[in-house]
Amino acid sequence: IGPALYNVVGRKVGAIEGYKYSKAMKSSGIVWDEDTLKAYLRAPKKYLKGTKMAFAGLRKDADIANVIAYLKAQP
Repeated sequence: IGPALYNVVGRKVGAIEGYKYSKAMKSSGIVWDEDTLKAYLRAPKKYLKGTKMAFAGLRKDADIANVIAYLKAQP
C-alpha cells in the first residue's frame, strides 16, 4: 500500500513520513502537478525508472484526467 494521496497535488515526491519510498522516488526531486501526474499515471515505470510501483498505468486520457480531478478535490 502506498502513501496517503490527500493533498498530493503540489507536494514533493517522498514527503510522507513513515513510508518506505524507492531510492528512485526519494531522489527524483519531482513535485506532483498535473503534468507529472499525467506522465506517471500513464506509465509509472517508464516515467520513473526504479520505482517500486506495481501499477501498470492508465491508457485512456479521460481516466487519467478523472483521477487527477479526484486527487485535486481531496482536502
